[in-house]
Amino acid sequence: MFELMPDSAPLPTWIPTALAVLVFLCLAPLASMKNAVLRASVAGIAILFAVRYGIWRTVATVWPVPLDGTLQNTWVWVFWAAEMMLLLEGLVYLLMVARRRDRHAEADDNQRWYATQTPEQLPSVDVLIPTYNEGWDVLQKTVVGALALDYPNITVHVLDDGARDWLADECAAVGVNYIRRPDRAHAKAGNINHALGITHSDLVLVFDADFVAQRDFLQRTVGFFRDEKVGLVQVPHHFFNTDPVQANLGVFQKHADDQEFFFTDIMACRDGWGVAFSCGSNSLARRPALELIGGIPTDSITEDILTSIVLLQRGWKTVFLNERLARGLAPEGLAAMYTQRARWARGGIQLLFLPNGPLFAPGLTFMQRLFFLPLSWIATNLCLPLMILGPLLFLWLGLIAVPSAIGSDLFQFQVPMLIAMWGATRTLATVHRNTIISLSSSVFATFRLAPAVLHSLFRPFAVGFKVTPKGKLAQGMQVDVRAVVISLTVIIGMVSGMVLNHLPSFERVPPDAFLTPSLFWGSMTVLVMFACLLMSFEFDRRRGEERFEIREMHEASHETERGVVHHRVEVIDVSTTGAAMAWGIERPEVGSHIVLHMSDVGALPAVVSRHIGAVGLGVQFEGLDDVTTRILVAKIFTHAYENLGKVVSGTADRLGVWRRLAGAPRKREVPGWAQLPAKPELVRTIGVRPDLRVSPAVAYPRLVARPAPQVPKLKVA
Repeated sequence: MFELMPDSAPLPTWIPTALAVLVFLCLAPLASMKNAVLRASVAGIAILFAVRYGIWRTVATVWPVPLDGTLQNTWVWVFWAAEMMLLLEGLVYLLMVARRRDRHAEADDNQRWYATQTPEQLPSVDVLIPTYNEGWDVLQKTVVGALALDYPNITVHVLDDGARDWLADECAAVGVNYIRRPDRAHAKAGNINHALGITHSDLVLVFDADFVAQRDFLQRTVGFFRDEKVGLVQVPHHFFNTDPVQANLGVFQKHADDQEFFFTDIMACRDGWGVAFSCGSNSLARRPALELIGGIPTDSITEDILTSIVLLQRGWKTVFLNERLARGLAPEGLAAMYTQRARWARGGIQLLFLPNGPLFAPGLTFMQRLFFLPLSWIATNLCLPLMILGPLLFLWLGLIAVPSAIGSDLFQFQVPMLIAMWGATRTLATVHRNTIISLSSSVFATFRLAPAVLHSLFRPFAVGFKVTPKGKLAQGMQVDVRAVVISLTVIIGMVSGMVLNHLPSFERVPPDAFLTPSLFWGSMTVLVMFACLLMSFEFDRRRGEERFEIREMHEASHETERGVVHHRVEVIDVSTTGAAMAWGIERPEVGSHIVLHMSDVGALPAVVSRHIGAVGLGVQFEGLDDVTTRILVAKIFTHAYENLGKVVSGTADRLGVWRRLAGAPRKREVPGWAQLPAKPELVRTIGVRPDLRVSPAVAYPRLVARPAPQVPKLKVA
């Protein structure tokens, strides 16, 4: 295609860049990436551009530099090593996304097969919900979701490592089994293993305490186990609330979070290579497979990934179904999010030191070993900070990271590589995210994760399992002081360095250096750090409960001087504590009492809390009994309703993101449905919606029926 070695016949400097633009910005976006050959070709060409750059970068700019102990030359080699580590991570990523597997058709076939089976023919399922310190406000949704599963042979168990008597009472009230063990050895893995020893169903379904199953979860997944070699089925982690980065920047409707990108794209591609793995929740496993490997391994704090590696080692298949069959609660603050991420990073690094990890476990293929290496945790968190440090050292000390390179060299080798990798990533992904915010969130994460990663490389088992805090909203504005200090230091250092270098008395770099790519590099660094600064401030969430858009016609009634008046209203959105509806111009006053009659839930007494626009009402529910509350939770969380603050299209709103990065205030506008005349709006769906004609007793028999006294059992072994 073109010469890889820099000492071969020289190419005109514009040809590689023009070729990269043609392939990745003009042709690739027009092609269907569902075609396996085209997909592999796009990834393969991008890999060639990256390898070509890596060879030039090494041969032309680093090998000629002696390792003589001087600060300048040492910095050249350190920066090169960090850059090559990031390049290696990018190459492995491109190799991974060269394949992708879509199992929607298989899931459709699973559901058709399910419809032909009698309850006696279907495998039984134990639903395990491990918990430690979560409150009932979090756990209730998970328990209700498990009870609402549209599948006959299930037994729901709450595994309480917090030894809470009140939770045993709540479990008894809703009719699920409560299991408490005598110790808390091996944290979550030990909790699940204890339950495996006293339960007996064919399949084991695990939900974290904050994940709610969709009703058709088992109908879509159980059929995979008709293949006797399938040991585990994983579905994505999607969330019904915004993550802290989205919330702090105010871009939750403009930029997809990193977990959505990981599960929608990365895991689907891992499945294409046969290296999908359990993610701890939303995971369905074959009991004999778990028994064969001795239960959940306890050697790592990321027991889910280790379980998957051991299953693959023993010849079992892992399957990933890329469908939203459960949703959970994302960490609601930066501290909670980075507690979670640090555990993942430490657990991934622990795998390097285990005999049953990717380096040493017998029976794994080369690709399985490669794709389970924690390259991303190490490269991003240890090497990305050096990329930020580069322009600072250049401006203040005159240290050059890439010597012997002029602008034309970078235009011939670096620019086409960047275009190729960026273009391939956007073309091969289905979730498109704003590049600046994605990069900024990675840099922001290094403020907390870099120390954890570095510590884990030297003492991988020094820190134990830490539970991610859930369901506790921050009170008042919270500030990540460390992030603010680092961001401001870099911004001030960059800007002042650019200004001072124009003074003859301070000049560290020649004046024409500002006309080189260094100016672009420095400007990008300032922009990234400014985004990090915005991420550092957490504000109060307006609501304690998430709202879900339903847009359904229901009935409402309220008392007037003429007696009780019934209205046909459009319920726009609903939460467990209230709703918004389009009522009409003549609407009840604020403080008035109404009753919302939802056909698939029942009567919901409420008080009018506010008027919305010209025709809308906001109401707060009051006095709901336990059964009605459970049915309302099931309606909201176990169907296809989408949170009003979540991204659905997967396409970043570029203009909105740039407005936020420029400091534009967050807008709160009157919605179109509440205006007069009403503006039509698209109703968003992500799956199966409920049949409003079906009564709660028929739709949710386990929730409506009073539990028999003998069902809940306290098991202590």
